[in-house]
Amino acid sequence: MTSDWSFTQGGPKEDPSNEFEVGRQFGNKEEVMLAVKQYNIRRAAEYKIVESDHWRYNARCIQFGPGCNWSILVSYRRKQERWEVRRYTGPHTCMQTSMGQDHRRLDSKVIAQHVFTIVKTDPTISIRVLQGDVENHFGYKALYRKVWLAKQIVIARIYGDWKESYNELPRWLFAMQMYLPAFKYCKPLISIDGTHLYGKYGGTLLMAIAQDSNSNILPITFAVVEGETNETWSFFLSYLREHVTSQPGVILISDRHKSIDGALNVEGSLWKLPHAFQAFCTRHIKAKFMTHFRNKDLKKVLINAAYSKSHREYAYYYGRLRGENVAITNWLEKMSRLQRVQYAEEGRRFGHMTANISKCINAVMKGSRNLSMTALVKSSYFRLGEIFARKGSEALAQL
Repeated sequence: MTSDWSFTQGGPKEDPSNEFEVGRQFGNKEEVMLAVKQYNIRRAAEYKIVESDHWRYNARCIQFGPGCNWSILVSYRRKQERWEVRRYTGPHTCMQTSMGQDHRRLDSKVIAQHVFTIVKTDPTISIRVLQGDVENHFGYKALYRKVWLAKQIVIARIYGDWKESYNELPRWLFAMQMYLPAFKYCKPLISIDGTHLYGKYGGTLLMAIAQDSNSNILPITFAVVEGETNETWSFFLSYLREHVTSQPGVILISDRHKSIDGALNVEGSLWKLPHAFQAFCTRHIKAKFMTHFRNKDLKKVLINAAYSKSHREYAYYYGRLRGENVAITNWLEKMSRLQRVQYAEEGRRFGHMTANISKCINAVMKGSRNLSMTALVKSSYFRLGEIFARKGSEALAQL
């Protein structure tokens, strides 16, 4: 006998126009409890549990007595290995009172059963959208927390238990390390970024993104950490350099996050000249400029200066900025010209002045960022495998 209820089978069906019938059977006790909850939620009625153990489930209307005789008894049939309604009196005849916006029996398990197919189809669906669907179906506005927990239940059912996923993670990481030597065939350029995970345990996903000669964007390394700190970025970047991007002359593009900058420039770092080059994302510089100086007209001049393809062109825009406000150029000079101006980096950036390839992957990974750890790795693994197989076939076809 099992107490688990299979969401994948859709759960117990409940027609609000029907009553329970003696002899009706259920696969397990969980289905019984969900059916009773749904029945009473749809009728704005409340009940209390009189008896509940491994063999019997007995419930009555909370107003049981002269006003209402609603009750149900469901027992486990050992020979059939099924739960069966043995006694039933209904429907409710009590004066049902308003229960407010929520129903206390509309818990996360009931909601999970209802939203299972929706979440399976689109794991990125927002809690607000699910709240609206639950309200339309049941007539009650469930609390945000209830719906969030329901979504986590569904995610765990589809993709595996959150805690157990950590135990399964090492072999998947080993598989990716052994069979996806992606950077070997890419340009000597990577873009790094961090993005929040919003599943049960949260955390931050750090990623390194590269691009091959056919302009295909590929995630080559990722790590799940507690947050963006000096320690986590140092861990990520040191392993990235040692195991993936060990060749000299690699250029790394990022925003000016203090933790990234600190990790790249520690004593003995192989991310500093002459081993590698660090470059800043122009979009990030632009955003910081607007925070400091709030000048839309000069923002365009700043961008033109960054994209300048010659010293002469750069000097023109730099002069305009200096003429308007010397504080702007003083602020710019805190960053090396090599890190922020196109002509100065001598083609090493391959025209990539922003970290947009990271942002693109963030968008692609959106559907995975609320999954358990191993599910996230599996999702990435199979996506990469599909990309490599498809692009490999396209390359062979052109020979």
